[in-house]
Amino acid sequence: MASNDEKLLRILEEVLLIDDDQYKDDYGPDEIETWDSLATVNIAAAVEKEFGYAMEPEQMAELECIGDIKEALKPSGVTFDA
Repeated sequence: MASNDEKLLRILEEVLLIDDDQYKDDYGPDEIETWDSLATVNIAAAVEKEFGYAMEPEQMAELECIGDIKEALKPSGVTFDA
């Protein structure tokens, strides 16, 4: 069974077309060229499908890095490796 980090990495690889070395909590649209507003919507949809958590539009607007995605999922009980 894949860890939550592996699941999120898979989502971001698919949506943002990133490599493993770009999967860093502080990476966001400034570091990842393909991360635009449409990608944010696609990330939110994929996160809902994979983790069962629907992000509010306000949460989507506040996503500035990969770490923010993880933080958004924490209240729903989704944990990530340290």
